[in-house]
Amino acid sequence: MNSDWMWWSVALALVIAEMFSGTFYLLAVAVGLGAAGIAAYLGVAWSGQAVIAALLCSASVAALYFWKRDHRSSAQSNFAYDIGQTVQIASWSDNKHARVHYRGAEWDAELADTALIDKNKTTWRIKSIAGSLLIIE
Repeated sequence: MNSDWMWWSVALALVIAEMFSGTFYLLAVAVGLGAAGIAAYLGVAWSGQAVIAALLCSASVAALYFWKRDHRSSAQSNFAYDIGQTVQIASWSDNKHARVHYRGAEWDAELADTALIDKNKTTWRIKSIAGSLLIIE
């Protein structure tokens, strides 16, 4: 098997594996391996092929990493419109935890560290969100 076909075969295997992972990092590595295959086809020595593969794999993975880092949205931003909204207490579990009615469903809620416990108060405000737990005050 010629070295160009070896590079392209491994690159194709990574492209197929990428379809199952969905992270695009395997695709970035496949770009470098495909370029090494082109270099092999053009007659570049084995050491040159390896250098091309290493440089392009590293560069494409780094470029993908920085692109993903710059285009990542904050997980909290999806819930930003919930912060400041009011909730109704359905029931108290203990002095710090309750079930609350909010947006047509019951949610788990926890009193913020700065909130004073008042079980007679039925309306609370969402201070923040931790996963699916509403932090209220």
